[in-house]
Amino acid sequence: MKNLKKAGRMAMGAVALSLAAYTANAQVGIGTTLPQAQLHVHDGSLLGTSKSMDPQNHPFYDPSNPKPIEYGFKWLHDKGAFRVVNQVVGKGFLEPQVIGDFSFASGFEVSAQGVAGTALGIRNVADGRASLATGYFSMAVGLQSFAHGTSTLASGDYSVAMGFQVSTNYKNGSFIFGDATGASQNDADHQMMMRFAGGYKFFTNSLANVGIQLPSGSNSWSVISDVNKKENFAPVNGEDFLQKINKMNLSSWNYKGQDPKTYRHYGPMAQDFYKAFGQDAFGTIGTDTTINQADFDGVNLIAIQALIRKMEQMNAEIITMKAQLAEAQLAQGRKKKRMLATSGK
Repeated sequence: MKNLKKAGRMAMGAVALSLAAYTANAQVGIGTTLPQAQLHVHDGSLLGTSKSMDPQNHPFYDPSNPKPIEYGFKWLHDKGAFRVVNQVVGKGFLEPQVIGDFSFASGFEVSAQGVAGTALGIRNVADGRASLATGYFSMAVGLQSFAHGTSTLASGDYSVAMGFQVSTNYKNGSFIFGDATGASQNDADHQMMMRFAGGYKFFTNSLANVGIQLPSGSNSWSVISDVNKKENFAPVNGEDFLQKINKMNLSSWNYKGQDPKTYRHYGPMAQDFYKAFGQDAFGTIGTDTTINQADFDGVNLIAIQALIRKMEQMNAEIITMKAQLAEAQLAQGRKKKRMLATSGK
């Protein structure tokens, strides 16, 4: 009898293990008799919520006004939208009316009411269609707009706002990027604006010795021109530069497609400039379709230096001529005096 009971217990244990193994590998369907995953919910939403949590879990916890928070996730099958949020209890960030079709939001009290909008981070809002808001207190409300950083606002359609306290100010197609020193906003459509109180540096090679700078507080670009970052120096003939400039076709003109009544310019053609100054003893300088501002300034300075030397030479010659003229006038005066003295005898 004991052996029979023992065999029975073993048999029940084997059945239990088999059921456990079957359950572990089974597919559960809700709303479907043909589940395609271990949990398959068909034509229905999913909701997961937590109990009310300690107010100290609030990212902006205030002991004088403690507010309990809750966690939750929600899949809305009829909107194709998903939420993973943390919020003050009862705030309603999981309510269907504040969730846009095909949208996604994850973080603390984030909202994406725009169609296909995405909001990530802390109290960000993506209300524009296919917009994206990330960071902290950022809003992307324009169509296909992007806001990232702290207190950024991409309110213009197809606009981008990045950094700290910057706004595209409802200007379409605009871009603004700001540092952490103040507040700025676009003031025109299709405009790029940046604010960096520490200045700007742009390098065009891996050694970071070729490029331009806009130092803090300055109002024009500075070309990197440190002698310690240069090599292969070659002398130039200033007189030759003057002759080449003298032969250049200098005129006024406008770019094709621009209104000639509004957008006119002075200067040489890149082809002429390149033909005159595009080669030195070492290699090529510039291209035949562009004029490098640093090279343009260099050519001007070389020409100015040549003119100064010509003027110095001319001045020296003038001084010599004046001295010779003065000497001749003195000699003429002496001669006249001798003649008068002779005639008076």
